[in-house]
Amino acid sequence: MTQRPASLPPSSGLRERLSGWASDDGNADQGLGITVAPATHFSKGPRVYPTRFGAGFLFTALLTLIGCVNYQLSLGYLVTFLMLGLWVSGAVAASRSLSGLRLSAAPPDTAWAGEEAAFAVRVQNPSDQARARLRLRAHRPRSATITLLDVAAQAETTAPVMIAAPRRGPLTLPRLRLEGRDALGLWRGVTYPLLSAEALIYPAPEADAPPLPGTRASEGSGAKRAAGQEEFAGVRPYLPGDAPRQVAWRHSARTGDLHTKVFDVPLSLTLCLDYAELRGLDPEARYSRLSAWVRQARQHDVRYRLELPDRMVEEGSGEAHSRRALNALALSQPSVSQAARQGDQPNGLPERLAGRP
Repeated sequence: MTQRPASLPPSSGLRERLSGWASDDGNADQGLGITVAPATHFSKGPRVYPTRFGAGFLFTALLTLIGCVNYQLSLGYLVTFLMLGLWVSGAVAASRSLSGLRLSAAPPDTAWAGEEAAFAVRVQNPSDQARARLRLRAHRPRSATITLLDVAAQAETTAPVMIAAPRRGPLTLPRLRLEGRDALGLWRGVTYPLLSAEALIYPAPEADAPPLPGTRASEGSGAKRAAGQEEFAGVRPYLPGDAPRQVAWRHSARTGDLHTKVFDVPLSLTLCLDYAELRGLDPEARYSRLSAWVRQARQHDVRYRLELPDRMVEEGSGEAHSRRALNALALSQPSVSQAARQGDQPNGLPERLAGRP
């Protein structure tokens, strides 16, 4: 079983309409997984289409037939009708390559926005006929990644189908396209499994995100410490989203660059990862930074709680707590009024302080 990106030319409007007609089974395709016909999970029986090689093969057979008629070649008729017989039998073989298969789908354990989600599709072959070089991909777009798989007789296999996940939140498995071919590659059989599966897409962690607020080792003891308001821990370069009250104005005036004051407390106290504190970032950028901090907290085994505009995850630590926090980040939806108020100042500073040294 291998995967490769589809190397297909851009689809024309006519080609898209023909593709839509070929996949039309009377059900409006709104990207919703619909499980029908449990025996096969197909919306209808396979349709067969000649491949480019098959069309060339037929054209050659017709030219041979014309030559035999013109020159009365008795042996040529034998070759011609043998070629036409192979061409017709190839259509039957391409259709049988898909008949009787049973499919089911499962969502990925983890998927991040901006990447591809790997849905696990299980293909069962209860017949005595082995199915070779099946092609499975999302029906749209045509450039979707193709998964090639072989299924032995009376066996099953699981294939990852890559689905684009451009944004966080629930992602429903779209309509899939399953394709099989005859041994000579003259025809391709095509059918459209309708499977029901939904993945939860987590916000993409911010690249080069600042470290978990204030997490460091104290001098001499080696004990971990975390962000807080008890002890001054130093300064670091200013990053968008830092609260204006934390800006080290005197140090910034002296150096000419904005710096932020860092405070910490012993790690035994709980961190608070608060959406509202990340001023100056647009909502999705805030979710990306919080996602990166949740991963860092898991790596350092830090206890934390997560506060979002519409929900809160109580304090905790460990893998299960990290999963709850990521689920909350994926499902959170700030209100329109909150989104309008946030991010007005791109540098994260109130207008009256933006020009302050």
